[in-house]
Amino acid sequence: MQFIRQQIVPFVTILIALFALVAVSARSFIKTDLAEPAPIENIYTDSTIN
Repeated sequence: MQFIRQQIVPFVTILIALFALVAVSARSFIKTDLAEPAPIENIYTDSTIN
């Protein structure tokens, strides 16, 4: 149990942190920026509601 606490858990924690770093950094290489607001579509079919 001590081996898992000292060796495996820190390794998995570092892997998760590195994966998150890569996922967040990859956004800068995407052509369409994900920071743009979502497109708004008209959900009403009745033309009298604006």
